[in-house]
Amino acid sequence: MSNLIPGNQKHLTLDNRIFIEKSLDNNLPFKVIAKYLCKDPTTVSKEVKKHRSLTSRNNFVSHNHCVHRGKCGLTNVCKRTVACKKQCRTCNACNTHCDQFKNEICSKVLKAPFVCNGCSKKAGCRLDKYFYKATQANRQYKTILVESRNGINISEDSLNQMDAIVTPLILQGRLRTKYLKIIPK
Repeated sequence: MSNLIPGNQKHLTLDNRIFIEKSLDNNLPFKVIAKYLCKDPTTVSKEVKKHRSLTSRNNFVSHNHCVHRGKCGLTNVCKRTVACKKQCRTCNACNTHCDQFKNEICSKVLKAPFVCNGCSKKAGCRLDKYFYKATQANRQYKTILVESRNGINISEDSLNQMDAIVTPLILQGRLRTKYLKIIPK
């Protein structure tokens, strides 16, 4: 954390997340948001990237999501029928069968602010959209918090099986606990 920001080292609250969402809607940079919350800008950035939600693209215009679909001349990539003369750019099978398929993605979601909240073109955009929603982010955060406090998700039998393998190796000195690698004698 930056020495210039007097952070309280506390987790983000729902109110903090609501402020982040409203700030993103108004195109405020992470630096301004972080300053108001007394957090580091990377904290806000990580929060947004971790808890953004995907809204799938509009499939009304085209089912083919390849960036090359406008100039593609390939035919019958999927090999569904032998005599298929249909160009792949008009077919949605290209998305899963073509080696040259490259998903079309907005460059704005690849860099800060990583979401479409404040984008002026979001209503007419045909690409996948990412949004930061405070209530959803807070729900995800609480779920992660609860799950991280639970024990290991393993049955008693599986634990006993692993113990039967590992304990004798440790007692024989064949398992280096620092690196957890089995060393031959």
